[in-house]
Amino acid sequence: MGTELTVQPILKDSDPSIYPLKPKDGTLSACLITDFSPGDISVGNSSSQTQLNASIVQVKNPDTGITEASYGTVLWGSQENFGCFATHNTRPFKMEDSAEEGDACGIMEMDDNFETDEKLNLLSFTLLALRIVFVKGVAANLILTFWLRKS
Repeated sequence: MGTELTVQPILKDSDPSIYPLKPKDGTLSACLITDFSPGDISVGNSSSQTQLNASIVQVKNPDTGITEASYGTVLWGSQENFGCFATHNTRPFKMEDSAEEGDACGIMEMDDNFETDEKLNLLSFTLLALRIVFVKGVAANLILTFWLRKS
């Protein structure tokens, strides 16, 4: 009983790019699947396949200064030789289709193009402060309640 409003961005249809995300040490791996549109995509690894609704990713192009949007998602895995694939618009895509062998996303240096949103940082700190005040209020009420019941 009600109306549901769904806002969809107007993006050109594009094929996904799949990048392996490998740690320096450990066995947790992931695949970054990005730059595709429309947003429905089926992703999987050697053991399973899942239908996902991806999130909108906005990136500011450092050359033009224009913010560009596409869909993106991450598939996590715990295998050392983790491989992933995607099915988008009934076409299969593999990690090898997007990245050359040995080409993996890793730790990179921050550059001048990285920007933080000051309003988001302020909002995060404000929310943290309100949570602390709430927890202190609950703790004080519990202590006072137990103290009054003892009396």
